[in-house]
Amino acid sequence: MQQADFLIIDGSSVLVRAYFASAYGRRIMQSSQGVHTNGVFGFLNMMFGAIEQVRPSHLFVAWDVSRDTFRRELYPAYKGTRGELPDELISQFSTMKEVLQALGVAQHFDERYEADDIIGTLACKAADAKHQVLILTGDRDALQLVQNEVTVAIMKKGITELDLYTPSFLMETWGLTPSQIIDLKGLMGDSSDNIPGVPGVGEKTAKKLLTEYGTLEKLIASLDSLTGKMKQKITEHQELAMLSKRLATIVTDVPMDISLADCQMSFRMEPATTKLQELDLHRALTHLQRLTQVG
Repeated sequence: MQQADFLIIDGSSVLVRAYFASAYGRRIMQSSQGVHTNGVFGFLNMMFGAIEQVRPSHLFVAWDVSRDTFRRELYPAYKGTRGELPDELISQFSTMKEVLQALGVAQHFDERYEADDIIGTLACKAADAKHQVLILTGDRDALQLVQNEVTVAIMKKGITELDLYTPSFLMETWGLTPSQIIDLKGLMGDSSDNIPGVPGVGEKTAKKLLTEYGTLEKLIASLDSLTGKMKQKITEHQELAMLSKRLATIVTDVPMDISLADCQMSFRMEPATTKLQELDLHRALTHLQRLTQVG
């Protein structure tokens, strides 16, 4: 993982991955008080491991808290095909937030916005202030945030296997610029988020159209240059395509009270030690102590 001075973690994405990485092997951890902790333990492992590699001066965690965000107002079926999370995992979201609070890690959530929007807002603010930002997530939606000062690390297997997306790597692997990721979703949709896109247009066709026209708006403005079924599809579903693009667009101006200075990394060892011992997360505490000693 490359060096960066501002590490932003997609809390929901990392916690879910941490939980299922152990749950598939039925390694469901509980404290002596019966609190489920396997996701929390895995999250801390990944966060501390990332800090060791990246050595950031700033750290921030963003959370999803509701599916009923402003996007549901635009399109009620948004994320409507997603199943529910296991109860053993749901309870760990509040536990994880409590642990981060004890650690003194800056975190934020907003019922009207998704974690991606919070991440996008802070990443752009940090990049404007000339920070080198690294976003740790498993969500490829974040690729639209890539810029010279912002690298997106997509987890494939925890933090041991990552794809590090810079503008050049995104072009090399996807053949697209960061902003075209949104146009791509507008055309082909996204089944994981239940974004419709244009019926009958897949990834290969969408990329071909974007290579030729650049943006969805320019494609729609050039309908006369299209022929046959493609012209018919885009003509009939242009409003749906524009709605899909809006649904896929990460908001970068979420109202937030958190400043960049609030994200300066400085662990509070006494409350952190108390909380981790309360949860019987002794290995995580040892990792934290080693991390702070090295720092």
